[in-house]
Amino acid sequence: MNKQPSKESLKDKVKGIFGLGTARPPSKQSDARPSEFIITTDIIKELQPDCGLSSRVRMMNHVCELAKTKKFEDHAVEAVWKAVEDMLTPEQPLEARHAVLQLLRAIIQGQGERLGPLRAFFFNVIRDYQPSNEDLSDRLEVFKALTENGKDITYLEEDIARFVLLWMDIGLTSDFLHVLVNLVKFNSCYLDQNVSVMVQKICLLCNRTTSSTDIEVALQVLDAVVCYNCLPSDSLTVFIITLCRTVNVKEFCESCWKLMRKVLGTHLGHSAIYTMCRIMEERVYMEDAPLLRGAVFFVGMALWGAHRLPALKNTPTLVLPSFYKAMSSANEVVSYEIVLSITRLIKKYGKELQVVTWDILLGIIERLLQQIQTIGSAELKAIVYELLTTVEELYEQNGYHGSTEKFFSLVEKCADKRPDASVLTLISYRAQSIQPAKDGWIQSLHRLMEKFFRNETRSVIRIKVLHILSFVLSTNRQLYEDELIEMVVIPQLSGIAEDRDLAVRKQATQLLVDLAEGCNTHHFSSLLDIIEKVASRSLVSSGPLEVTERDSTGESPMEDVRTAILGLLEILQSKLYSLPASHASRVYELLISHLQLHYKNKYCSAIACSIRLQVFDFFLMMRVDSLHRLGVPNKDGVLRFSPYCYCDTGEPEKRVSEKKPAGSTSPPAGSPAPPTAPTASTASIRSAYLPYAPAFIVLLQGLKMETDWKVLKLILDKLSWTLQYKVLLLTSPCSLDQLCSTLCCMVTDRLISERLKKTPDGFSRTDVQLAVVPVLTAITSYHNYLEQARQRELVQCLETGLIYRCAKQCVVALTMCTVEMPDIMIKLLPALIVKLTHISATVAMASPMLEFLSTLVRLPHLYANFVAEQYVSVFAISLPYTNPSKFNQYIVSLAHHVIAMWFIRCRLPFRKDFVQYITKGLRSNALLPFDDGHEQSAFRARSTSLNERPKR
Repeated sequence: MNKQPSKESLKDKVKGIFGLGTARPPSKQSDARPSEFIITTDIIKELQPDCGLSSRVRMMNHVCELAKTKKFEDHAVEAVWKAVEDMLTPEQPLEARHAVLQLLRAIIQGQGERLGPLRAFFFNVIRDYQPSNEDLSDRLEVFKALTENGKDITYLEEDIARFVLLWMDIGLTSDFLHVLVNLVKFNSCYLDQNVSVMVQKICLLCNRTTSSTDIEVALQVLDAVVCYNCLPSDSLTVFIITLCRTVNVKEFCESCWKLMRKVLGTHLGHSAIYTMCRIMEERVYMEDAPLLRGAVFFVGMALWGAHRLPALKNTPTLVLPSFYKAMSSANEVVSYEIVLSITRLIKKYGKELQVVTWDILLGIIERLLQQIQTIGSAELKAIVYELLTTVEELYEQNGYHGSTEKFFSLVEKCADKRPDASVLTLISYRAQSIQPAKDGWIQSLHRLMEKFFRNETRSVIRIKVLHILSFVLSTNRQLYEDELIEMVVIPQLSGIAEDRDLAVRKQATQLLVDLAEGCNTHHFSSLLDIIEKVASRSLVSSGPLEVTERDSTGESPMEDVRTAILGLLEILQSKLYSLPASHASRVYELLISHLQLHYKNKYCSAIACSIRLQVFDFFLMMRVDSLHRLGVPNKDGVLRFSPYCYCDTGEPEKRVSEKKPAGSTSPPAGSPAPPTAPTASTASIRSAYLPYAPAFIVLLQGLKMETDWKVLKLILDKLSWTLQYKVLLLTSPCSLDQLCSTLCCMVTDRLISERLKKTPDGFSRTDVQLAVVPVLTAITSYHNYLEQARQRELVQCLETGLIYRCAKQCVVALTMCTVEMPDIMIKLLPALIVKLTHISATVAMASPMLEFLSTLVRLPHLYANFVAEQYVSVFAISLPYTNPSKFNQYIVSLAHHVIAMWFIRCRLPFRKDFVQYITKGLRSNALLPFDDGHEQSAFRARSTSLNERPKR
């Protein structure tokens, strides 16, 4: 402040300070500063030690108020201080010291710009205060007022650094740290010599305190040091340790990272990375989990994090070994942070990492997998497995440049914990090395099957392994079939029938079928044994075939059995044309025994019925040639006969003798003598005998016991075709008698429709009869192999069918009987002719009826004993078919032909009597005019014609 020149002597001035001088007259200066307040002598006296403590304190409080609002005259501050300084001695009560400090604070706040060098004096008062560790808060308030909260240290420059250190020893509080932040920001050059010590003390506070406020302000001080000063290199280690610990506190994580990022951006950046790597590696910090975690976090974030520092030239290869060392002492927190860090690295820069880096990463992952076996929580295990998934995704994108063998070895160690997709990738990789060019490749395949098939429970994985096994077999079976079957297939799949997984059973069964189909060695029997177990699995268990069908989206638990049986059919069709022939014989017997079990246990589920349908269809498609060689049409319908498999019983010396002599009327077709049998030494290899008799027995069982209409209809529809191949049936003891008897029973059985299930709407007994009669028709050609009683039963059965909708088929069958079985028919014809007259003349019945009579007329020995009644019946049957308004030209012509032929063939005495009957019938049918009533009159005429007997 500018002052006017004064003529007062020094003595007068001193007297004025202490109020001893005379009152000064008003001057121009006082006029210019009317706000100045004069400290009077009375005020000074009340502050003197002579007054009591309470009076002095009261006056000091008064002066405090004045100091805040008024500007004191020159040297008034000195006068006041001299009056009260004695109250700061240690002997004074606390109240007195506090009052003096408050007064001092008020003077500094109110008179600060006038203090000048007194600032240094008051600073010394605060610094040298005794006792030094008392009244800290009041002293700090004085210091804050003196330095404007640390911003202004005029006159204090030389001593401020020492004061800071002193105060940090006695009063390192958050309030002081706030002041210290400003001291560093505005006066950092005066603290240079002691920054290192300051940093260490502040770091010590951060590490020890639990107050979030202290930590927050301490970080602000450290931030100020980094930004406005220069962090000493000798303080770098303690600085980094502090941040590494503090970053574990959630609320300070972001501020710690920002501060560390600033340090890493300075010339100390690489040193900081080195320091953190050294912390991770040193044994002394091995158990300090928060410290290690912080170091891992900072290094990862700095080098490959979202806000990485491009200026840092440290590569992942340099720092990852330190991560590995940090895991020496298993600690879940540290391991968790390491997983997060390297996962971030792989996701961002995985495609750029080289082999050496991947080796270190795989070492870390291996140690992580070891640790989670003992210390890992669910969260740690989850992110470790997620890390493996990240590497796998990189591998699938062709971005992984490390050792695939080492990586997949790690995946394999925890395969039971990995998701299906991961294990499938592993299996695909392992499959690449399963090839003859690799040493021990069959053993590798066996180990793969052992681990991921036998000891695995997940269907998709087991099926994948089966696919690999199937591929290996298909590509290497030419040279290594025996070894693969003996060392892998049989040991691994021998118990597949007991497996609980339907999908696996089905897939494995299909593999065995495909393998057996092309296997021509002694291992075929072993493969077939396994397939047989599958085929009979559900049959020997407690009723699995009777279970109710599942919904449309699920598979039946019997699917594997169907796969096995359909596979056996494919094998049989293939083995018919390959050596050794005994393989076909074994499969044939297996199929027959399987069907027998169906009827023995009365299986009626949809799957069981579909199996029977397929097997019966195969049996009924079997054909033989004149050399007794078996054949089955392929998928294209091409029939080829086997050079190795015969339909005989397997006893060559009996094959000719077992043939029955040909009948006089219809000898068995296609039955020349078979070729000479092979020698005994080669018979079992080059020849096999598949007699049709066992299949025929099962067919009979099906006719008697089958409950599924679709299966039964298949048997009936195709049996009539099979009966055309007599060699097939006659070269082995097929009981045609039983077949005929069974079919006759089916025609006459009134309850057969109740036995059958899954029939179409409107199904009745007649539908069965319509399917049975064509088979009976075909059997007539086997009359030489039927007993007399059975032939009679057949004809009577056909007569019974004349009253049903199957009458047309029955008439056709009876026509065959007249040709094939004349000895039986000669006795039954008279009654049969009469029964035929009861059948209405319809378009459907016209052709079979007229053809029956036309055929019969050419067999005179059958009607040699006919009397007039039978001839009249013949004419009564034929005459209605001469009506051209109801029947076509062929039928009408045939009717006239039949009438003429029978008239010619009848005995001469009868002819005269039949003329009138025939002419009357022709008038009422052939010559009747076309009108609406014609049909009724025709029927009336025919019905009465039988009663109009010709006169004899």
